[in-house]
Amino acid sequence: MSIINVNEEKCVGCNACVRACPASEANVAKLDETGQLRILINDNKCIKCGACIEACSHGARSFQDDIDDFLDDLQSGREVAVIVAPSIKISFEGQWRHVLNWMREHGNVKIYDVGYGADICTWAHLRYLQKHPGEKLISQPCAAVVNFVLYHKPELIPHLSPVQSPMMCIAIYIRKVLGFRGKIAALSPCIAKIEEFRDTGVINYNVTMEHLKVYFQENGITFPNEKVCYDFEFDAGQGWEGNIFPRPGGLMKNLLVHDPEMEITTSEGTHRLYEELDGYLEQNREALPTVFDVLNCEYGCNGGPAIGRERQRFVMNDIMHQVERYSRKMRKANTTKKGVDKQFEQFDKTLRLEDFLRTYEGKKTESKVITEADIEQAYKDLRKSTDIERHFDCHACGYKSCREMAIALARGINEKENCYEYMMKMVREERQKVSEVNQEVLTMNHELMEIFGELSQNIDSVREEAEAIRNVGVKSSEEMQNVSEHMNDLKQLNQKILDSMGNINESVDKYNVMTRDVEKIAGKINLLSLNAAIEAARAGEAGRGFAVVATNIRDLSDSSKESVGSAKENDEEIHIAMEDINLVVNKFDTTIGELLSAVEEAISGARQTSENSEHIKLSMEKVSCIAEKVQKVIRDTNNILN
Repeated sequence: MSIINVNEEKCVGCNACVRACPASEANVAKLDETGQLRILINDNKCIKCGACIEACSHGARSFQDDIDDFLDDLQSGREVAVIVAPSIKISFEGQWRHVLNWMREHGNVKIYDVGYGADICTWAHLRYLQKHPGEKLISQPCAAVVNFVLYHKPELIPHLSPVQSPMMCIAIYIRKVLGFRGKIAALSPCIAKIEEFRDTGVINYNVTMEHLKVYFQENGITFPNEKVCYDFEFDAGQGWEGNIFPRPGGLMKNLLVHDPEMEITTSEGTHRLYEELDGYLEQNREALPTVFDVLNCEYGCNGGPAIGRERQRFVMNDIMHQVERYSRKMRKANTTKKGVDKQFEQFDKTLRLEDFLRTYEGKKTESKVITEADIEQAYKDLRKSTDIERHFDCHACGYKSCREMAIALARGINEKENCYEYMMKMVREERQKVSEVNQEVLTMNHELMEIFGELSQNIDSVREEAEAIRNVGVKSSEEMQNVSEHMNDLKQLNQKILDSMGNINESVDKYNVMTRDVEKIAGKINLLSLNAAIEAARAGEAGRGFAVVATNIRDLSDSSKESVGSAKENDEEIHIAMEDINLVVNKFDTTIGELLSAVEEAISGARQTSENSEHIKLSMEKVSCIAEKVQKVIRDTNNILN
């Protein structure tokens, strides 16, 4: 389970975490799928010091502790021992006693002072050094420092003090001396303590003061403020000088109270501590102090990453000064006239030194072996060829030197894009390419300007021609409309001719009937005249006059027949002529209809042509407008490029 987590969406790849981190391999820079640089954590290299959380101004990093499990046990009524770091006086200032009373009121808890465990820690150091004169120790109350040694500097393990930290000392005291078998929760300002507790298996929960504050805020739990008090009714002994352990040099001051001649050197803060640890073994053993009292945080545990309040140095020092005065007063009251420390005398009687010692196992994982050839290749990848380029050392990547960046690149835990100088070179090269492209663009733009000039002229010509076509179309439409009107007049005239021809045809038909009737009458007259002639012949002289009449009648009948014959011949000719006329008139009518349809189509086409011409004109105006905009863009581009 990771202790320090990264919210990749909030990470901007600013490398602030890399700069703050004392463990160079703990942070891994990677480009995500969008090309954004993200700084991830290698949990097997992270010492959990929390420096990256404080350095991150984007809220991309956070930590977790065991507060949820602790609160579950508290609410369930399970018996829990709470060991409280002295830095609670800094974190909760005038409210710290109310916080501890709240725990007692809301759970089955016993509360113990880690300051008492710090007194045991001081006692154990003194007794160990008495048994091992000449030892050179690096103090280990700081879990982040222990993690650094175990993960990154296992060669320092022989110098790492075997004496447990104050928190572990009070927990062991509770277990072995008081016989407590329940769970133990540590109320601390430290993130890294959770790993110490897992390694030793004595303390079950690391409950950070910061997350406890958040719990109170989220649940609307408030406490009254009072003047800072320095005593509290703990369930076992209260610490004396041990309560100043959270301040820088706290262990040193405690040791010097009992052994003023002991050589002790202190170091605090990530900015110099880890460099000094790197150089620790390079010193002559004689030059090393008896105790190298070290703390990861610049202000000691009072400035721990999970203290839960803004660090105010003068306030912290004032509180610790009051604590120290109170502790000295308490120790003085418990020291005999012969200078015997009653507390340590009691420790000698009831405690076994071996119970408060630990051994260490290194946790250093294998890293990729980096050769000078690998570093050289990394320099090439970074485009660093000259000595100046390889010692640019701008720290923008988060490392102290270009060589460290090259090593990180060779190890695969960083990206060349994270190098400022590399990116600047790429920018300059890209700028040169852009400049060349810009020159080409300028040339092309000039050509485009000429083309658009011609296009504008052509557009104007097309627009004028479209306008002319539209005008012609309108005129043609009007003329075709006149033709259509005349054709309609012809159609009406033709219809009258058709009607007249119908009347003529009807009269001719009547005339044919009359002719046939005359022919029939002539035949009858001829028959009558023949009969009359026969009768006149029979009458002799008497019928001679009648015979003349009969002859005249027959002549008239013959004449009528001849006339009728001629009329029939004429009638046939008229009929043929009338049929021809009818065909011509009908064909003329069909032709007129076809002509009208053609004229109507022509009118429609002329109107469509006119409309299309109007559309063309509008389109050309739009194209002309677009061309003007393009020309403006080109001119603006040319101005920028120039």
